[in-house]
Amino acid sequence: MILDFTTWQRSRLDRLRNLTFSPARVKEVTIVIYHFWNCDQFDSQFDAVECAIYETWLHCGMLKTCLVLNQVTPHVETFIEKYSHTVDVRVNAELIPGDIPSMSADCNANLHRYFDTENVLVIQNDGYPLREGLEAFAGRYDYVGAPFLRNTRMNRLMGFWPRFAVGNGGFSLRSKRICEMAAYFWQKRYHRLPRHYRLVREDAFYCFLLPLLERSYRRAMRMAPLEVALRFSHDQLYGEAPATLPFGFHGARAFQHLVEAGLLN
Repeated sequence: MILDFTTWQRSRLDRLRNLTFSPARVKEVTIVIYHFWNCDQFDSQFDAVECAIYETWLHCGMLKTCLVLNQVTPHVETFIEKYSHTVDVRVNAELIPGDIPSMSADCNANLHRYFDTENVLVIQNDGYPLREGLEAFAGRYDYVGAPFLRNTRMNRLMGFWPRFAVGNGGFSLRSKRICEMAAYFWQKRYHRLPRHYRLVREDAFYCFLLPLLERSYRRAMRMAPLEVALRFSHDQLYGEAPATLPFGFHGARAFQHLVEAGLLN
């Protein structure tokens, strides 16, 4: 029987809550995860966030973690107090509940403010590690994320493939300097663009718009090549599952690809 992603998360959460996690194996990485919902959904949706954090700690050790929230409830306070030595909280009331563009705008402007290590591992409730291996990627590139463009004839003709194939932001590893440089250009030139504009979504902003339009950014930043991105993560936008289990994934459909390929037990 193949469990769907939500069922799999629920089946693991109670056990994960009772685990004792080992110390972080890579010191210069901080986890950042956003959670922004209306009051009536906030706590129930937080279970998936909690699961994502535990899964990351399971495979990477207890990395420093920053929760970016639009509010704090007693339910979330219980989690924060339990892990107060590891978890930091930033509350941003400007995050619109359930609105991805508002999160992207905040990420473009402020991600670099949420961590003080050399790198940040951005995870989501549906994007995080599936095995050990963070040390194979940390510190080698300024940005690593799953390929999020497909190798289609149109993308090749437009020059998008493979130049802009990498990478999805939902589960990604970024350097402090790329976050700072992206924030600089966001404030200087792009923050007035309409928030629904696809190219200001945080991953497209980092991996398409800035490399295309900003020469200094393009020359300074080390974006992971396609073969590295494939080992790092699988995203549902890319298509077929890889031949071996990647370090992580993003999206319920990507998870299902890995299960159907026999890469996840």
